[in-house]
Amino acid sequence: MKLSALKNVVAIDLGTDYTRIYYKGEITVEPSVIAYDSQDGNVIAAGTEAAAMEGKNPALITVSKPLTKGVITDFDLAAQMIHIFLTNIIGNVIKPRVFITVPCGVTDVEKRAICDILRESEINEIYVIESPIAGAIGANCDVTLARGMLLVDIGGGKCDIAAISLGQAIIGRSVKIAGNDFTDILIDYIAEKNSLSVGRQSAERLKKSIGCAFMREHNDIDEISGYNMHLKKPEKIAMRSEELREAFSPLISQIAAEIKATLDEIPTELLGDIMDDGILLIGGGSQLYGMAKRLRAELNMKVFLAEDAEMCVIKGAGYVAENMDKMPDNTYIFAKA
Repeated sequence: MKLSALKNVVAIDLGTDYTRIYYKGEITVEPSVIAYDSQDGNVIAAGTEAAAMEGKNPALITVSKPLTKGVITDFDLAAQMIHIFLTNIIGNVIKPRVFITVPCGVTDVEKRAICDILRESEINEIYVIESPIAGAIGANCDVTLARGMLLVDIGGGKCDIAAISLGQAIIGRSVKIAGNDFTDILIDYIAEKNSLSVGRQSAERLKKSIGCAFMREHNDIDEISGYNMHLKKPEKIAMRSEELREAFSPLISQIAAEIKATLDEIPTELLGDIMDDGILLIGGGSQLYGMAKRLRAELNMKVFLAEDAEMCVIKGAGYVAENMDKMPDNTYIFAKA
């Protein structure tokens, strides 16, 4: 999708693990992490620099994630983090028009909190767009049609499921099962099966290396290091992709059950369209090997993985930001905050 980059506009996808910002045709991705002095509260770093400190920081430095499962848990830190990101990207130019994505079914209070983060940076022209709508646009879908589509966005902290028609999420739910839960369950699985305590970064690397939702063509093997809790010493073990599939299976079944529950609520006219066209997967968590194939088997319907799935939301938000003046006055795609 080509973005025109003609106006002073910014789009922000504020995620649990990563914050993605579109500005002048470029997308910047930063970890949603901030580090500050534990004694006086002064911010030391944000984004990539702060994330590099995680797990290696002394007591005098606190490394924090201001969002948990898609919800802001520390307003002040989130506001400071976004301010740093925006300052680094756009500098001191005239305050831009900002589009920010919000989770599916977000409450007015939660939406206001998200927008207040931007107002802390003295940005007043703010528009909101629901993440599933932005994601569908970023996946090159025409959301303005009077035709139902079902989109599933599996991120790091949450999974958004939305039935879309005429530019709106007709039925939507935000489920607190996502990529981070796969990492957590893998850590627990390795501890239970192998008595090995492993770090989060090591488990994340293994998940990306040989993790799968559906059996791989070959039972791939990779190693992970940790601390053997019985032998009381460091140890490195080999893990097979089939073991990771076994560990992840309950979570995938839960996601499938939430999709089924959403399908049960969709009006018959839209449901027929969805049964014909299938389900679209976006988000970083949807890129787990075999996710579409596993959900296809569980749901007994077509499931597709979008191209560049983890960037669909910010691409769609950026496109809307650049083209809002060309959209009809009655569009439901976005709203002014």
